[in-house]
Amino acid sequence: MTISTRYWLAIIFFIIVNQIHATNFEDISQKDPIVIKINGTFFSTPAKTHCNKVFIASHNTHLYCFDNKGSLINSYKTKGWIHATPAQLSNNVVGIGSYDGHFYFFDNNGNFQKHIRPKGFIFTNPIKFGEEIVFGSNKRVVFYHPGKDSLSYLRVRRLAHGSPMITSDSSLIIGTNGGRLYFINSDKEIEHIFKTKGWIIHSQAIETYDQLIVVGSYDKHLYALNKSGEIVWKYKTEGRIHATPLQMPDSSIIFGSFDKHIYILSPQGELINKIETEKRIVSSAAIINDSIAVVGSYDNHLYFISTKGELLGKYNAKGKIFSSPIVLSCGTIFCCTTKGSLHFLPPTCIAHILDNQKDLLSATNDANHSNIN
Repeated sequence: MTISTRYWLAIIFFIIVNQIHATNFEDISQKDPIVIKINGTFFSTPAKTHCNKVFIASHNTHLYCFDNKGSLINSYKTKGWIHATPAQLSNNVVGIGSYDGHFYFFDNNGNFQKHIRPKGFIFTNPIKFGEEIVFGSNKRVVFYHPGKDSLSYLRVRRLAHGSPMITSDSSLIIGTNGGRLYFINSDKEIEHIFKTKGWIIHSQAIETYDQLIVVGSYDKHLYALNKSGEIVWKYKTEGRIHATPLQMPDSSIIFGSFDKHIYILSPQGELINKIETEKRIVSSAAIINDSIAVVGSYDNHLYFISTKGELLGKYNAKGKIFSSPIVLSCGTIFCCTTKGSLHFLPPTCIAHILDNQKDLLSATNDANHSNIN
């Protein structure tokens, strides 16, 4: 065989092999996740934009912007760890704070626009509060007015480490490491303070359909309050609560605890069911559809659960899940781990996971219900 013949045979073989690989990849991609490895630890919860982009930040000081198929669009390096969560602040503005004492603004493609310096470590996601942007730091609650380019502050006891939220009557609520939940009016005055016996870290208060304020604390309780900061009901777990509770369309409330369990409560605070994982739950749940939610655990798994408390499936992310998963408008689930892996699970991948595990998990669900009853 001449050198020329061997050369052309090698080329033909290369083309055939690559065609086979391409065909296999297209088949597999319908049921396999897209996994990206980045040298960094992810504690920040990702954010999705109006145009279906994903922003995620790392302790490696970078903010990353991806499209919904896992392609990196942009990245930006700050001068400090990023523990906070980004948020869409307007149609083409995404904001996030860093441990370098700056708050950064980007467009929807991750292009840097500007930064301000409120000083202090910035822990929380930002949120719009009237014409201002609000977030928490290790020094105080920070208010920034973009139109006036001005900063103002509200001092609270200890670190403002709980994520802020806005109620239906336009009050601001934020928790602190001092175990306090602050109710703040539109004039930036503190109207009510609810005291727990543990830190309120990351856990964002939610407003339920019946206008109760529900929040978790490191004192192991989930609290439901009226808007005067008075307890309506509380539910005690056996571990600290770091996660933000989620209310599903059927009014059930889902949250995780350091006691390794995912809890499903009625809107009156009564236990519907609980699902045991192998390690603590730090991550908050995200809604997939009217009856299914997903939540991450330190045991490396995403758990797919129904509002009835049934375990529908698990996905092994091969790393501790600290931050919360998000569900994109295309149905793809995105999550990340403390080992630096980013996971895009398209709808066909999720369907494959749930379909393959449904028979295996039926006995587990029966056991869980019998233990509750």
